[in-house]
Amino acid sequence: MEYNRSPFSALSSAGSDVVRAYEDAATAIGRLDATGRLASAGLQALLVLRCIAAPSGASHTGMIALVRPDGEGHDLLRAYGHALRDGAARARGGALASVATLHELLRLPLPAWPASSIDELLRDTHERTPPVLKAALAALALRGAFLREPEDSEEPDTACLIALAVTLVLCVGGATNDAWLTLPSPGAGASASHADLSLGGTFAALAREARAAERGLLAAKDRIDTDEQRVRDSLGRAAYSALDVLALLGERIVITVPETARALGLTPPTAGAAIARLVELGIAREVTGRARSRAFAYEGIVRALEPGSAGRQ
Repeated sequence: MEYNRSPFSALSSAGSDVVRAYEDAATAIGRLDATGRLASAGLQALLVLRCIAAPSGASHTGMIALVRPDGEGHDLLRAYGHALRDGAARARGGALASVATLHELLRLPLPAWPASSIDELLRDTHERTPPVLKAALAALALRGAFLREPEDSEEPDTACLIALAVTLVLCVGGATNDAWLTLPSPGAGASASHADLSLGGTFAALAREARAAERGLLAAKDRIDTDEQRVRDSLGRAAYSALDVLALLGERIVITVPETARALGLTPPTAGAAIARLVELGIAREVTGRARSRAFAYEGIVRALEPGSAGRQ
């Protein structure tokens, strides 16, 4: 797909069904962004974590590993997380993406195929393109380039590069405030070549992912509210320190006793006792399996935003 003419022509010539799919995607993404802007810092961080996990379809355990203080987590997923956060920071500063910068962020060699037409789209050479339209066109253009040059198409690098491009285009264009959305994984064992390569199908995938992320965000917030009430109802006077620890857990997702004590000005025994109460209530879960240097995760809210969860509890 070449972009030597206005990108709008790809939409206007595609038919009413595709235009409606575009409008649906733009609406769904707008709703997600509005909900995300009102969310707590911890839930916003979870949206980013979901966006990191989405290209590979990583589970909630993989997401938790990425925020564990002991540096656990799949190396490729962790590297993608660094690339996504770095690229999003640049995008929030107004930096437009290019094929070269995408490869730089992912520490991949430059492709053998010419990237000038895709760069023209990414850099708005013709005219300012709405970010949702640009994200879909960029995804299709990159997929097409990789399919034409299969020797340059190595999964999961291809899926990660396309996902990164979509996220940064949406972020720099203001459709999302941060790295909150990308194209989801095409499915376990699937490759980019099996994804829907139509413009309408790409809009539909973006709309589905935006709605799933919004549902997950709302489900996670409901879970936090429910857990707060459970702590109040179950712990009596001991609820005060436990509620403070629960708030910290919702902010950081994974905590340890020493960092909890420092953050809340508690003694380590008091912090440990409060965490133990949350474990007894099934709110926090120990994730290291060790007797010492243990870490505790707020698994319920991570599950709510797990890719493919659609906000299930």
